[in-house]
Formats: sequence, C-alpha cells, structure tokens
Amino acid sequence: MTIKSEEFKTAMSAVRERIAAAKRRGTHRGFIDYHGCISVCNELIAILEDAGKAAERGNCAYAYSVAALILVNCAKLAGSADDSAGGITDTRGYVVDVLKKACSCVERGSAEAEFIFLQSLKDSRNKAFDGWDEFAYDLLLSTAGLATAKNVNKLYAVLDEFDAKLSRKEYSSWHLESDCLVRLAAIAAIDGGQAAEKFISDNIQYDGIRRIAIRNSLDKSDFHNAERLCRDKINVTDRGYHWTREWYDMLFEVYSKSGVKEQQAELAEDLLICKHDTRCYTILKQLLSEKGIWKTEYPSLLAKLAQNLPYNMYMDILSKEGETRQLLEQLMTHPSE
Repeated sequence: MTIKSEEFKTAMSAVRERIAAAKRRGTHRGFIDYHGCISVCNELIAILEDAGKAAERGNCAYAYSVAALILVNCAKLAGSADDSAGGITDTRGYVVDVLKKACSCVERGSAEAEFIFLQSLKDSRNKAFDGWDEFAYDLLLSTAGLATAKNVNKLYAVLDEFDAKLSRKEYSSWHLESDCLVRLAAIAAIDGGQAAEKFISDNIQYDGIRRIAIRNSLDKSDFHNAERLCRDKINVTDRGYHWTREWYDMLFEVYSKSGVKEQQAELAEDLLICKHDTRCYTILKQLLSEKGIWKTEYPSLLAKLAQNLPYNMYMDILSKEGETRQLLEQLMTHPSE
C-alpha cells in the first residue's frame, strides 16, 4: 500500500467512517457519556489492533496515519466525553504501541520513513492537541528516531515552538522532560551513542532521562554507576516512600543483576522494616533461605517486625507463617481493630 495511492486513501476513508460510526453509537442525547466513551474507545482500540498488524505486513505509513488520526480523536474525546473509566488513557497506550511498531518496521532513510517523520511534525501541531500537548509529544517521541541530518532541524523548530507556547503558561515546566526525550531520540539516531550519552549526562535531572541512563548502565554491566543514579535520586527526594518506590525497585534490580545477594537482602530488610513494604518479606525470606540462614535469622527478624511494623501488617505476616500464639496475642491486644 503506497503513500497517497487510491488503496491508501480508501483504507483511511474506511477508518474515518469506523471512527465516526463509533462516535455516533456512543452519543446519547448529544453527549458521549460514560458508557458511550467506553464503547468508542473499544472500537478505537480494535482499529489500532488492525493497524498494528498492517505495520507488521510492511504498511508502516498507513499504520502511522491510523495511529495519528486516532490520537487526534482521543484528544477531542478528552475534552468533551465522560472518560471516568480511563478508556482514553488505555487507547493512547495502544496508539503509542502502534507508532513504535510503525517506526521500527519502516526502513530508516526511506521515502516512507521520511513521510512518517515529516507528517508527524505536521500532525503534532493539530489544534486538537491544544490543552492536550502531551499527546503531541507522543507523536514526536515515536518518530524522532526517523530523523535525518537533513530534516532534524525541522523537528527542533517544532520543539522550540512548543516550548515557547508552553513556557508562557504559569508554572508550566512538565514539557521540558518530554522535549529532552524527543531530542535524545533524534540525537541517538543521527549523532550516535557518544553524543547521546553526553546529552543524557547533561539532562540527568529529568526522571525519564535518568531511567534511560540506568538502563544503559545495566546493559553495560556498570552496576556502580546504576546504583549511584538510583541512590542520588532517592537521596534528593524529600517526599514519602510512594515517590521513591520506583527508584528503590530499580536499585533492587541493579543488585539482582549484579548478583550480590547480600545487598539484595540488606535492601529488602531495610524496605520491609523502615518503609513497611511487606512485598519485601517474601523476597527476604527467599534470599536468606538460599543462603541457608533463614531459620537462624527468623526469630530476630520477627522481633524487629513486631517493633516496627503497623500491627495489621505484622499480624498478616504472623498468619502467613502460622504463628498462632503470637497472632492470638496481637488479637488480644487489638480486640476491636
């Protein structure tokens, strides 16, 4: 299916009709309500599934065009429909998957790749994305890897335009991370790994960039640097465990891939006792069992848990371990809880 062929145009017309029909079915008394939005999103996802299969068959420009069209419709729905069920967010995830598939299956430097790249610059400026600018960045992030030395400045011009627009809004800075992620994808594709690493180092303050840096370090088995990147983020985050949990999880992954089980056990125990993350109990038990010291460490660990965990969490562990006597003692201490 070649770009702008009659077959291409016919296929896109059919997609537009499916979208329009879904909206008609989902509209009740002039409004796409809760159930209507679910119905519309289900149809959009079905269309995207077909587009993903088309990308696998090599029809990448068509798959991109379908995904971009649906993303525009998602933005329109977000501003006018009852999306209490979160269907638009789910659909957006499918859009990103299809965009990635289309861009990975197309031959970089080909006419089709250039079409997708340049069209994404145009599509990202669709007025439907006003107020939903994160959707526009979805397009650019997916297609930035198709940029070439000859056309990448067009991408940077669009990013500069977005920055100028969004920076005018009071307290608006969320887009800076998205901007960096798009630029990184283009730099990696055009200038190579060394330039990308420098860009990452210069923009490590953004979480998305830091995640990439940690993954890169793990791929190179540079566990010391990966650990440092996790620890630095944990140390500068002054909010609760909810906000650092992701980085602790990545730190545990670092220790797991490095094969140092002592560090895994220490971290698991620290998170269990200090952060009350009871997920770590099973992990700690397994690690200590593999080391052959679970039975000897268990009594002291249980004592620490009794002192540090909220009683309901402590009782849950007692129940799992079959500690009937201690469980009864807790029930007597907290009879009405």
